[in-house]
Amino acid sequence: MARKSKTLTDTNNELGLSDLRIRLNFLEKENSKLIKQIETNRTKLNTLNDSIKEVGIQIAQRVAPFRQKILELDEQIHAVFQEILTGRKLGKKSRKDIESVYYHLQLDGVISPKHLPMEEELFENDDDDFENEFDWAHYRGHSNQQIVEDIPKPDRDELKKIRQLFLRLADSFHPDKVTDEAEKEYRTEIMKEINLAYQDGDLARLLAIEKEQELGAIIDRDSTDDLSRHCAKVEAENRYLKDQLENLKQQLKITKKTQQGEMTATFKKITKYGGDPIGEALREIEDQIAIIEQMHQFVVDFRDRRMTIKEFLKGPTALRLQQMSEEELMLEFLAQFQ
Repeated sequence: MARKSKTLTDTNNELGLSDLRIRLNFLEKENSKLIKQIETNRTKLNTLNDSIKEVGIQIAQRVAPFRQKILELDEQIHAVFQEILTGRKLGKKSRKDIESVYYHLQLDGVISPKHLPMEEELFENDDDDFENEFDWAHYRGHSNQQIVEDIPKPDRDELKKIRQLFLRLADSFHPDKVTDEAEKEYRTEIMKEINLAYQDGDLARLLAIEKEQELGAIIDRDSTDDLSRHCAKVEAENRYLKDQLENLKQQLKITKKTQQGEMTATFKKITKYGGDPIGEALREIEDQIAIIEQMHQFVVDFRDRRMTIKEFLKGPTALRLQQMSEEELMLEFLAQFQ
């Protein structure tokens, strides 16, 4: 009896299944690769942020005594100016000139900005718009840490996907579903991880947990419908994962380019070879403190009438330097090694 050949429909079904299996294998490999890339980039970002914090703490600890000294001198200079302006009898022009010196010391950064009631015509010539032109808030925050966080938020579809996966995992691992204490403790730890990933909107981590715990239905690789549905599911997941990966890469790139990121990179480069970048920067700060001390003494001498107003208005040549914050000094020093 002749062997019955396969029908055209059977052959087409076999070809369709074969293509779907190949497609699913490709998508699953891509899925695993994306999850690994996301975990790698997240680790890099976390490591960088930890390094930035660590360097910031080191700088803050070593700078603290110098900062305290600067604050004390700053308060003393303000107090001496107040004594001069409230305790001495001054002519209209002399008062205006002294207040002008006081404000320009603030503008140049030698002392901190501080409001002082003054006559309306104080800067009636070239300085009429002094307070409008100068952004005190920007000045005061100039040396503050500014870590950039410019990450696109997940869209509605992605949030829906994250929530569905979270609910599925929560349903599977809820500790109250078991009575065994060891199993309950195990599930509690997994739920902590699931909750954290959900709060962070981290689809990749939720998918990784799902894969690690071997959740999900078994796919019938001989069913065209089953394979098609699973292909669509994994393909959708991969789109979200690609977006998450790009967002992570963007955040990593932005963080590296912040002042703190660049400072940290150079700091690590110098310390790797035994250098002490903070020590070098502190020597610069000591020089700045010496300048403020000279300014303090100069104002005290004028208050105590050891110089004329004409001599006072000329100002000490040694102090014609613009002050820089500790962070600016550190950046200027580290720039030499970049």
